[in-house]
Amino acid sequence: MKRSLALLIILFVVFFGGVSRAITISPDDVASHIADPNSVAAILKATALFDKNKITQLNTYLDSMPILLREEALTVLARSALDFSDMTPEREKFLVTISHQQPKYLVKSQGNGYWVTMPAFNYAGEAKWVLNRWEIKLLEDEASRLLNYDQLSLAKWLSFSSSDYTLRREALVSLISRLTPEALGKLEALYVGDKNVVWSPDNAVLAALASTTGSDKLYNLLWLRRTDSYSLEVLQKLDVPPVTQHDIDQMIAATVNPVLAQTSLRQISSLHPLPDNVKAFLLKKIGDRRQGEAVVVLLAQKGHRDWLQEMQAQSSGVTRRNIENGLESVKAS
Repeated sequence: MKRSLALLIILFVVFFGGVSRAITISPDDVASHIADPNSVAAILKATALFDKNKITQLNTYLDSMPILLREEALTVLARSALDFSDMTPEREKFLVTISHQQPKYLVKSQGNGYWVTMPAFNYAGEAKWVLNRWEIKLLEDEASRLLNYDQLSLAKWLSFSSSDYTLRREALVSLISRLTPEALGKLEALYVGDKNVVWSPDNAVLAALASTTGSDKLYNLLWLRRTDSYSLEVLQKLDVPPVTQHDIDQMIAATVNPVLAQTSLRQISSLHPLPDNVKAFLLKKIGDRRQGEAVVVLLAQKGHRDWLQEMQAQSSGVTRRNIENGLESVKAS
């Protein structure tokens, strides 16, 4: 009981002590501070020291600043560090240090019926984001080197169960966007030939590789995998004009996936005019006893009533009946 009470007291002191040390200012206060010529001059001097990698002098200069000005300067410095061509061990250490600090000044603003309180200058968050992007850049360079030397094992390098999988995934996706056609072909062969990539927890790498290369083999693998936001995004991009025959073929192929089928059909039905291979595909769908009528309704709603009536006159059996019922359903609604 005494231990629990002591813990509660400690938590109370830590929580409310931290809140009491925070200083809340208004958005107007922040705007006025940013516009102050003295603030601008001080930040320019801090930036010059940072650019010259004089981190020891920079820290001394920052310590001499008023806290609000210091927090603004740190935010500007963190953002400027996104130029990775000038990254140094000293800069990285500086960013790591400020990423663990807690901004003192908070700004309170009113939203639509609510109040929002956040750091006036979120330098710690900015530093964390830059360090995250820097780590991704380093991993991207590593993957590129391994690929060039034919030493990249996708499943091993991505390490699906590791804590840094997300960073490695983002690094590889970023790398794919910059590879030459020859390197893309090499990476495609690695992906297809690695049976262990089936354990990948998401479709991010496969989606990026398929959409960048246009490979039918990779697209087919993507449609057969469990659907997630990455595969859905690739499918939706196929519907963005100008829609090529290859895009249409892949939209048709994607209907093999039960989760993507409805989206694929909706996109295909939006084509005007309907290409011959799409008409043949849709006629097979219309002839399906379970979903044929629903396909007719969708096509009618998308402006293909004339074609459906033409097919009704030429068809028989289940296909004809589904067209009749589907058109009647649309008419009744």
